[in-house]
Amino acid sequence: MEAKFFDDWKVGETLETMGRTVGEAEIAQFVGLGGFFEELFIDREYMAKSGPYPARIAPGAMTFALSEGLIILTGCIHRVGLALLSVEKMSFKRPLMAGDTIHVRVTVAEAAQTSKPDRGIVTFAHSVINQRGEEIMECTVKRMLRRRSA
Repeated sequence: MEAKFFDDWKVGETLETMGRTVGEAEIAQFVGLGGFFEELFIDREYMAKSGPYPARIAPGAMTFALSEGLIILTGCIHRVGLALLSVEKMSFKRPLMAGDTIHVRVTVAEAAQTSKPDRGIVTFAHSVINQRGEEIMECTVKRMLRRRSA
């Protein structure tokens, strides 16, 4: 996909990213890098015997980070993205587990011009969906993007 300037986004427009399968090693790396040393994320035996889920789960921060990576991979904000302004209404519906494959559905919720003629702000609704079609995370993201007409 080519980059989309502020002017190119239309309210109600939706795009879907490609999928990505998340492995145990990736979860372990993210947990170590971020310092998420909680039994839910680091102890397979605990999870098997008394954990609330049957497999290793990822921290919510990882779900968000992977969703951002999948969106960037589309190319839609390459060289037009100026800033991630806010992440709001983040909600986790179910865990991201090792072996899950996720993709992101992105819908334009709002587009607003700024006082500067070279940029605008687009509000996106993100929905992270697993291989079973279950929503695991949702949030609203505001991004400042370049204008084509500037």
